[in-house]
Amino acid sequence: MKEISSVTNPKIKEIIKLLSDVSYRKKERKFVVEGIHLVAEAMKKGIVDAIYMTEDAYDDLAMALPISSYHNIFLIKDNVAKKIASTVNSQNVFAVCEITPQHIDYDNNILLLDRVQDPGNVGTLIRSAASFNFKTVISNPNSVSYYNDKVIRSTQGNFFQINLVKEYLVQSISELKNQGYIIIGTQMHEESKFLNKVKFKDDEKYAVIIGNESVGISPEISELIDINVLIPMEENVESLNAAVAGSIVMYEISTAK
Repeated sequence: MKEISSVTNPKIKEIIKLLSDVSYRKKERKFVVEGIHLVAEAMKKGIVDAIYMTEDAYDDLAMALPISSYHNIFLIKDNVAKKIASTVNSQNVFAVCEITPQHIDYDNNILLLDRVQDPGNVGTLIRSAASFNFKTVISNPNSVSYYNDKVIRSTQGNFFQINLVKEYLVQSISELKNQGYIIIGTQMHEESKFLNKVKFKDDEKYAVIIGNESVGISPEISELIDINVLIPMEENVESLNAAVAGSIVMYEISTAK
């Protein structure tokens, strides 16, 4: 194993740039994960280019995965780990991973994100999508990056189980309709129906849209919605968090008979 002791090492400078520069991630088609669990999941997926860890962390990762046969491992000093860590109590294990080609699974339900900005919300929605058998998440380009470190951490490893697609939703929805999907909106509308009154069917395919946390679903996308749903709540509650609302709708669809 090679050792890296300086934060000015070219490989460390690349990691820093991958963490901070969205356009660089797109260009290089690489991203960074941190923590034993996430690195282990990325290795299982076969997308790891290189692993960086402190000497103390090596034994911990070796217990999670047989890394002794993995050749592209770098031992880094504590000062280097501190420079690239994005968590306060870092496990000092990092991996540079490949961004895989985009793929849409047209055989299962799909989640659509319209300008969702909070990394925690996006991460939680990806985690819920995995839980409720929504195999693909499609996000408008003006939503937060999937490869934001907070997004990845919020998924708790489910990040690697979902097809993550970035494209304009207007064109996505057009194709989804061609594929027989029913488009579900989550907003107030004169024809909105309460979620518990909608009869979802397990032989139908649904695409659920979650809009921006502040302004909701954009007008050009609202026009393409087939059914708008409202979640019944107590009168003194104004609204639900985007991730909570999306998770509830996905759950209801997943339990359709």
